[in-house]
Amino acid sequence: MDFSDEPVDIEFRTALRGWLSRVVPTMGSEPESLEERLPRWRRWQQQLHAAGYAGLSWPSEYGGRGAGVLQQAIFAEECDQAGAPERLNILGEGLVGPTLIDFGTDAQKSRCLGPILTGESVWCQLFSEPNAGSDLAALQTRAQRDGKGWRINGQKVWSSRAQIADWGILLARTGEPGSKHRGITYFLLDMRQEGVRVMPLRPMVGSAEFNEVFLDNVWIGDDCVVGKIDDGWRIAMATLSYERVALATGRVNTQQVITDLIARVRVSRDATGRPLGEDPAVRQKMADLYLRTTLQRLTGKRILSGMASGASPGPAVSTAKLFSTALVEEMADFALASFGLEGQEDPDAARANSRWLRLAYQARGTSIAGGSTFIQRNIVAERVLGLPKA
Repeated sequence: MDFSDEPVDIEFRTALRGWLSRVVPTMGSEPESLEERLPRWRRWQQQLHAAGYAGLSWPSEYGGRGAGVLQQAIFAEECDQAGAPERLNILGEGLVGPTLIDFGTDAQKSRCLGPILTGESVWCQLFSEPNAGSDLAALQTRAQRDGKGWRINGQKVWSSRAQIADWGILLARTGEPGSKHRGITYFLLDMRQEGVRVMPLRPMVGSAEFNEVFLDNVWIGDDCVVGKIDDGWRIAMATLSYERVALATGRVNTQQVITDLIARVRVSRDATGRPLGEDPAVRQKMADLYLRTTLQRLTGKRILSGMASGASPGPAVSTAKLFSTALVEEMADFALASFGLEGQEDPDAARANSRWLRLAYQARGTSIAGGSTFIQRNIVAERVLGLPKA
């Protein structure tokens, strides 16, 4: 297939690149903590909204521009290349918005979609539980009828950025305890109300972006039910489908990572003082990583091209996710092994190495997010290779 941009995409990329070159330098450096980054992110989101780059995939009637998946990929790629600020509400814009556009009521769309695009509201996802991760249908958070609404009791975990979220998408069981998929309902939860308690989880990487969320007799009105009662599983699968495409095509900009890695190897030396790039084993490893980065990019482009033509991403997304997460892990591990000793003695090198350490931790998390490696292997085995479940 032809991997070059179409004329309309070239025009989009050129305009976007010019806009980013003017605006990104005015944003300043990124603070360390999540709470400190929030005001900067809101300002960035307002800039995107004013320029017409917020909600790219959303239909124009909801404030978007109806861009296809290829232009969404171009947008992410150009933002990475330009060093644009991180988008803290990517869940709201990338998952919640499309879900509400497909399944929400007119009132829900009117209330929620605009503030997502302008940066006024931040969203989190309240799906996983201590005993319901990859087996999401085992969730135990319970919703019981109370007047014109529901009382929610339970616990969620691994909820990214819940401590700064204004709203959350919540799955709770409304059917019988053993009803599994058919007894789950999809809710919109106001995170600022009484009974919602957020406990940050601090991982090895340092900043606490994951959280536990405890729900103690929280009330949700019927106007915050998305779809029909007990039909939340179907809607949740639609939400997760948006996430899996992003994971498959790479949450990490591997092209930028391999470029930076090559540049670092060229100026580094081994323990004997010899240039690291002269080591045959290092050169072979770099060639391997570069080739796999190219394959990852082309695989992502093929998936996106198929979707642009109306095809479902299908099980190929699982194959691509398995490939990309392993690639990023190896990149980070190679960097730590190659540059680790420098960081013991040189403060500047230590600061540079912290980037690779964060990437190594992030890669391990990404191997779990959106369906763990073992779940993805099962999908490939059963749906691609046709192997029996036993």
